[in-house]
Amino acid sequence: MSTGWKILAADDDPTMGILLQAVFPAPHRLQYVADGLAALAAWEASPDFDVLLLDVEMPGLDGLSLAQELRRRHGEGLAIVLLTGREDAQFQACCRALSAVHLAKPVNWGELPAQIAAVLAGER
Repeated sequence: MSTGWKILAADDDPTMGILLQAVFPAPHRLQYVADGLAALAAWEASPDFDVLLLDVEMPGLDGLSLAQELRRRHGEGLAIVLLTGREDAQFQACCRALSAVHLAKPVNWGELPAQIAAVLAGER
C-alpha cells in the first residue's frame, strides 16, 4: 500500500473530514467535500478515485442519490462505501442494488483502513 489510495469523501459534518485526514494520512490522497453535489463535481473533474466514502444523509444530493448517479454514469467498477447509522431493510436493499458497501456510524476509526482495504480487495 506504499502508493496509498485516492479517496473522495463526502460528509456534511466537518469533523468527519478532520478524522478521515487523521486516519488516511500520506501516502493516501484524501479529498473531502461537504455535500453530494461537490462530490459529483470532484468526481467529474478527476474520475480516478480508488474509493468513495459517502455519508447517506446530506443536503442537496444525498449519498444514495450520488451513488445511483455514479453507477449510472460509470458502472460497477467504482468502490462506493456508504457511511451511515441507517440499517433498515430498505436501505440494505439499496446498498445491494448499488453494489455499495455499508459501514455503520459511528465509525470504528481504528478498523476503517482495514475495512477499506477489504473493500478494494473485493472481500466485502
